[in-house]
Amino acid sequence: MDTMMENIKETFLRYAIEHGQATGVGDHKKANKIHKKLQDLYNETKSHKILNVFTEFLNNNNESVRLWAATFSLNNNPEIAVEALEKLAEITSITGLSAKTTLHLWKEGKLNLL
Repeated sequence: MDTMMENIKETFLRYAIEHGQATGVGDHKKANKIHKKLQDLYNETKSHKILNVFTEFLNNNNESVRLWAATFSLNNNPEIAVEALEKLAEITSITGLSAKTTLHLWKEGKLNLL
């Protein structure tokens, strides 16, 4: 299980950073492909009941990593996930806008990816 957890952490970190970079330069095709990979990774952790793995990334230096970690932590740790998204929503960047949108969808019960 430890090796699997380490692989998940490494993969998540890599994909979250790559997604942020692709989004930042407007490469929507690459961002969409990575989004799918992140979603698959989330589903894998969900099936193994190890969703808490994402909470350790909530204070990461990279905005995209924090955004994905918070989004993936909403069902498991909503209080800290919402707090992280609220902080990100204050940033005037695409990440901030994404955090605002994620919070809005979560509060409306329309965040279907989780």
